[in-house]
Amino acid sequence: MSFPNDGVYTIRNTGRDLMLDLTGNNPAEGNQIQGFARNGTVAQQWVIKRQNEPGSANKTVSIQSNNEGNNGNGCFAAASEDSEEPVVYTRQAFLVDLVGCGDNNFTMCFTLGKKNLVLSIPSAKNSAVKLENCTAGSSRQHWEFIRVSGLQPIGN
Repeated sequence: MSFPNDGVYTIRNTGRDLMLDLTGNNPAEGNQIQGFARNGTVAQQWVIKRQNEPGSANKTVSIQSNNEGNNGNGCFAAASEDSEEPVVYTRQAFLVDLVGCGDNNFTMCFTLGKKNLVLSIPSAKNSAVKLENCTAGSSRQHWEFIRVSGLQPIGN
């Protein structure tokens, strides 16, 4: 299983076949993060930065929007630990632990609060991205990272 290196990725929910998407490509504080059909826009590009030494057993990363090409001008976070609350865009740091679940898919475990919370698209009828309790084998909680490009050095 290939752990994502620093770079720009699209992130696909394998159970719903939807991309992690910044609604309306709007970086306003509190804007909802959604699952949306692949469309190739920057709203579906996310900057991944490892938060540990390469080769470390710790698989913690930050995930930030690539909106406006700023290589991470904002992050996403949950308003609470309640799965009824959507995941929203914020300028606060958001870290996730990636846990491999086969076929280059990962669950994204929320590192703040309860350890059992993972990023999910729980409903096929509502594409809101939410946190929910981890359910073993649930593809709606599995995410595939598809590399778009490497990070560019600041100033280039």
